[in-house]
Amino acid sequence: MCSRLKLVFALSVLLQLLDFSRGNNVGAAYGRDANNLPSPDKVAQLVRNHNIQYIKIYDTDPQVLNAFKNTGIKFTVGVHNSDLPAFQSQSYVDSWLANSILPFYPATRITYITVGNEVTESPGNSANLVVPAMRNVVSALKKSNLQDNIKVSTPLSFGVLSNSFPPSEGAFKSSLAYVLNPLLEFLDENQSPFMVNIYPYFAINDDSSLKFALFEPSNQVFVDRNTGLRYDNMFDAQLDAVHFAIANQFRRARNLLDAQLDDVRFSLTYQNLNNMKTVVTETGYPKGGSPGHRFATIDNARIYNTNLIRHVTSGSPTTALFGGVHVKSGTPAKPNAEVDVYIFSLFDENLKQGSDIEGHWGIFYPDMTPAYDLEFPGTSSGKSWCIASSQASKSALQNALDWACGPGQADCSDIQPGGQCFEPNNLVSHASFAFNNYYQKHGLTDEACSFGGTGIKVYNDPSYGNCIYHCKIKITPASGTTAIAGTSFAERTGVCAREYR
Repeated sequence: MCSRLKLVFALSVLLQLLDFSRGNNVGAAYGRDANNLPSPDKVAQLVRNHNIQYIKIYDTDPQVLNAFKNTGIKFTVGVHNSDLPAFQSQSYVDSWLANSILPFYPATRITYITVGNEVTESPGNSANLVVPAMRNVVSALKKSNLQDNIKVSTPLSFGVLSNSFPPSEGAFKSSLAYVLNPLLEFLDENQSPFMVNIYPYFAINDDSSLKFALFEPSNQVFVDRNTGLRYDNMFDAQLDAVHFAIANQFRRARNLLDAQLDDVRFSLTYQNLNNMKTVVTETGYPKGGSPGHRFATIDNARIYNTNLIRHVTSGSPTTALFGGVHVKSGTPAKPNAEVDVYIFSLFDENLKQGSDIEGHWGIFYPDMTPAYDLEFPGTSSGKSWCIASSQASKSALQNALDWACGPGQADCSDIQPGGQCFEPNNLVSHASFAFNNYYQKHGLTDEACSFGGTGIKVYNDPSYGNCIYHCKIKITPASGTTAIAGTSFAERTGVCAREYR
């Protein structure tokens, strides 16, 4: 049985490798279960500054959707579980679409509507209501000819699996067949993605599993006994358990309970499955909590999210023992699959219910300062700038500006009266220009953009009009470029559209 399954998956992997790899995307979930968050307008600017191109919210708040108009950021919006009873009415859904989606689209680039969230974990009748509600949303979209531009799905908890180890034996809970079978049929019919929330953090129980969860090198590499596939991180193992669970559910729905009955048909089923995109609608890592959560630290959160972004967007070599196939995207079982990921969450949320770690998942604090340095896809080009935090106190900003233009020897001539960057004549704008000038001259390091906590590193050019924020390119060995001897990075001028002089 094992050898036969290995042969089937060797063929599957080779067939996938005949296709070009598609790019994977990483965004952030913008939860707002808090009473101290910045305004949506400020959040939109923050997201742009850090080059976050994909945002997920859990409702259709008009203030948020308005704030993100014309930003180019792709948006996932949501329907609350509590609204699912109303969504059983087609006329209600038609009205909802007309009032909550169409006034903002396409200026706000809505690409997904999530109907419900983790409905199988929700009390009440949400699981029974979700697929009919999804069908009503698609029907409403068709009336506006938007069914191909905006896809409909529902995020599920990883808890829908009854088994996840080894990944090839991934299976959904049989008690959930009543919702999973119609859901998978709906997703297949409408070419919608399967959405799931995956949190390796909750599977950590010792230092060894910590490394596995953080994508860190370890002598321990798990080999799936059925497929021969190697796993060097928990994220891939959990995601492939979901992939296999989907395949197994399709087989059950089609009465293919024994793979030995029809290996060819199973292989074709698996190939059809590979056309279904997967979206990890939530994953992340807590950076704090009570002493009982000893693995919830800022350093571990930074390592997990940094390695997650690197892994998802560039991949890491994975080897199928049965064929020695090396791939650089997707997961071991789906090496060329397109997988989008949303990091939970954008901010700490002080009103989250549950254990004391629930409010500590943010990559930013509510004052918009980064919890740790994290570069999203597109920032790896090496371009970065340093600007002043609009949340800093005036006294702290003034002191930092005085230091930058004085002892720091930044060139502040352009922010003097008559200079190209004098307008707008305000403290944040002037400090931003001075901070960036100092930052570019001093190695593009985190320390060079500190300014006592008033500086923020950004990855979108803050230049405006004739006011030019100069930049250097920071090239690290990780980007495939050899560093200059004796330095940790090479700085190349003349590459930025607005180069540092």
